[in-house]
Amino acid sequence: MRLYLYTSLLIAAILGGLLPQKSLRAQEPPPAVYTFQECETVEEAKLRDELNGITQFVFAAEQGKLDIAGMVERAWLEQGVDAVVDAEVDAAVDRVRNEEDYWNRFLSGWSAEKAEELTTKVTNYTFGSDAFRLEIDGLSASIADELAREVGAMTARSASSALLCVQEFIGDTFSETMIAVFQADIEQKVTEAGVGQDSETDFTVILDTRTKSLAGVGVIIASQIAKSLAKKVAQRVAGKVAGRILGKAATAVIPLAGWIIGGGLIIWDLIEAGEGSLPQIREALKGGEVKTAIRAQVAEVVETELGVEMPELARAVSNDIYAAWLDFRAKFSRVLELAETNPRFQTLLNTTTADQVQKLASLVAVSDAKLTPEQIDAEINSGTFERIFYLPQPAFEILRTTGDPQTVIAWADLAGESITGVAETELYKIATPADFADRLALEAVLALGDGAAIRSLMELNQLEREILLGLPAEQLSAAVTTFSPDDLRWLASYITQMTPQESNQLVSQLLREPMLMPKLKFEDIRKALVESDNVEETLAFLSKQAEAASNPVETVTGVIEDTQRVMGGEVPWLLFWRKYASWQNLLYLGAGLLLLFLLWRLFLRRSPSVNVTVNIPENRNKG
Repeated sequence: MRLYLYTSLLIAAILGGLLPQKSLRAQEPPPAVYTFQECETVEEAKLRDELNGITQFVFAAEQGKLDIAGMVERAWLEQGVDAVVDAEVDAAVDRVRNEEDYWNRFLSGWSAEKAEELTTKVTNYTFGSDAFRLEIDGLSASIADELAREVGAMTARSASSALLCVQEFIGDTFSETMIAVFQADIEQKVTEAGVGQDSETDFTVILDTRTKSLAGVGVIIASQIAKSLAKKVAQRVAGKVAGRILGKAATAVIPLAGWIIGGGLIIWDLIEAGEGSLPQIREALKGGEVKTAIRAQVAEVVETELGVEMPELARAVSNDIYAAWLDFRAKFSRVLELAETNPRFQTLLNTTTADQVQKLASLVAVSDAKLTPEQIDAEINSGTFERIFYLPQPAFEILRTTGDPQTVIAWADLAGESITGVAETELYKIATPADFADRLALEAVLALGDGAAIRSLMELNQLEREILLGLPAEQLSAAVTTFSPDDLRWLASYITQMTPQESNQLVSQLLREPMLMPKLKFEDIRKALVESDNVEETLAFLSKQAEAASNPVETVTGVIEDTQRVMGGEVPWLLFWRKYASWQNLLYLGAGLLLLFLLWRLFLRRSPSVNVTVNIPENRNKG
């Protein structure tokens, strides 16, 4: 932003009129803050001209009270300019004495023309010296410091008056609430700019009854802000002093020096007459009259240049206050427009605190994006707009997404304060209020907290959700995060036919071994499991650990063990088949059987042969 914008606005926020610590008008009562009743009825198109008229009036009135001569005299004494002038006069007289021969010096004591010539040389040497120039620069800087305090106070009063005019205009045209919002907007810009910190206090805040409510803005403003603006003007003014005074000093003092030349010189003895008019010139230039004449010229320069600068400074202040209004107007354009055109909206705005106006502006922006102007007016007049405004602000996202104010109201009726959770989890994107039996059912879903988990749960029908919501919170949260909606439907079908203890065993086992879930997604398995006398043992039979064999031999061993359990009636053949009815298990089983066959054949081949001789006795009884 431009330099003037922050500075004049900051000064304006002081609001009550400011006085410098070393005020030139310390004995006068504090000046009033300038306000004009016309600001309440001014047309917006003429507001800029009104502000300029106010600032020009204030600057003109305040400038007339400045004691420029007193300001110059104080700076002169503080800088010790007298001593510098005297020293430079002595040096200039010595220089002229050395440059002029005896005859010229002598003649100057008798000839006014010659005396004027020497006076001009001494004067030019005195006021053209580097030392005098440096002193004038120091004098200008000192004047600038005090002038800055005075112009700073003038700027503050002018900006305060312009700011109050804008406030009157805002309050009468739109709403009293927007006055405080305008001030808060300025304060925020000031804070973001980081100006006014670690500054010395040069001004006293004077608040009248109309501005006490706005004092909070002034608290953060230090006087250096006023000084930075005013000092820039003051330096431009005082910086021109040196050039102006150096060009006029000689002509200003020559008549005085010439007047001193006269009959008094005739009675000098001849020896002293060798100095001619130089002693009188020295005395004259060191005299109070010359120094007074110089100070008068300095004051004249300051006052003249100040008169040139003040109208521009006043216009700059009014322009910056007006620019602040335009920024504010753009920021809250639709809020201000609705306040002008819709009485019910203006009533709502009047009852809204300043810190809620931004929320109101957000709702207006959302409504503009989704509704026609006619629809917005209808919602305002029906009270729906106001109802939505008083909901937590996240609820506005429901309107932004659905574009339907009645949907927002329906969610509000169901959820109450929990509508914030509805918006933040984006539940409204996948569900309607009709999907919940009551607020408790809704809050049970929202208790999951995680949007993805809620979306997964909401893919189930209402009965399935209610079944799963009966699980302990930790189990439910883990289940909806771990399993797909289809898995959850199967899980609900199991739980609905189990005792709470059996349900807990089932869910705990599944959370430990998620890969067990595909084995359960068969109706016959579900029937076998829910009818089992020992759910825990049945789950252990189906679990991943029971089939986790590292080689075919272990698989075969497991098959033999499970076969024994089936034959013993511990588990049905159906579970045996579901457990091992996979290509991997069949391969393991085939490999195991093949291995047994090979071992059997190998064992048979290596067994030793046994020759058996059978002796059959002869039948000796032949007869």
